[in-house]
Amino acid sequence: MIVFLIILLVLCAVFEMISLNTSFQNIRFEFHADRKSTEPDENFYMIEKASNLSRLPVTYLRSRIIFPHVTLVSKDRALIMNSFERKSTQRFFLLPLRSVTHSVPLSLSERGVYWFEEADLERGDFLGLKSSFTRTWGYTGIVVLPKRLNDSRSVETLSGVVGDFLSKPFLLRDPILSYGVREYTGADPMKSISWKKTASSGRLMVREYDYTRERSCILCVLGSEKALEEEMEIASRIGRTAGEMLCAENVQLHFFTNAYLQAMRPFGIYHAQAEAGSMDSFLDLLARVRTGESGRLDKLLDEMARISGTSMECILIAPRRDEISEQFRAMFEKRTQQSCTAVYAADFTEELK
Repeated sequence: MIVFLIILLVLCAVFEMISLNTSFQNIRFEFHADRKSTEPDENFYMIEKASNLSRLPVTYLRSRIIFPHVTLVSKDRALIMNSFERKSTQRFFLLPLRSVTHSVPLSLSERGVYWFEEADLERGDFLGLKSSFTRTWGYTGIVVLPKRLNDSRSVETLSGVVGDFLSKPFLLRDPILSYGVREYTGADPMKSISWKKTASSGRLMVREYDYTRERSCILCVLGSEKALEEEMEIASRIGRTAGEMLCAENVQLHFFTNAYLQAMRPFGIYHAQAEAGSMDSFLDLLARVRTGESGRLDKLLDEMARISGTSMECILIAPRRDEISEQFRAMFEKRTQQSCTAVYAADFTEELK
């Protein structure tokens, strides 16, 4: 019995020395969010996986992941990078050559991009007498989408704007549906000439096309470094609600913004297409909209006009009614000969109460 006890003590001492010397060499820890985006206050899961690569058990392993608060832009446009919201602590018991996975439910309320970059690990020795610490890096992120408008007056106002747009005809010449020919006037493109009819009549003749109904729209959120952060929050909600209303009616949506976007290249012009069942890129951009230095308005107008041609109207969402937003709306209408309906976030202040 004494011999057995001595052998047991020797083994414990050996395992203790091994656990002290190897520390985290045989431990692998990974973590990531289970999705790329989530709704505000909706549960998502942080997946934490700890693996033991050795032939000895790990009796105590504790992980602590720090969840940073959403990066905001302050009044002087400096980024608040180190504001921490909360921590998640998990404990693991790992058998030899085994892995354990924990799914930790989380929810976030504020729109924006959240990054989970690091985890602190604490490992106890074999006998639980001493702990060692290390830090591991993950760089996983999740986008919290903007909320939809929920104030009844706000929804009613926006529904009127979208309803007016949907009541207009969407006519586009269809190059497939040709219903006749007529004499060439000199203003028609050469590709429309019907050479067969020209040969038979002895005069240049062009094909006449039928028209089909195309439902498409430009939705634009105008950036501003002078806007209140609350105004940009409302603008993102208006953008999401309007976009979903339009896509629900099978409208092809072209979204543009020159706003400062969180965690993206500054001073840019951003474009995303959306339709029913395919709105991820559009919503991702809306989630990042912040107050800050924005892209040039002339470049924004060029990109919108290039897409619009002469057949696509625009719904403009601006933080407030001011000289810049009014001038931009007028320039779009003059450039494209299409109407541009402006919606101002400052008129929807009830949304945040």
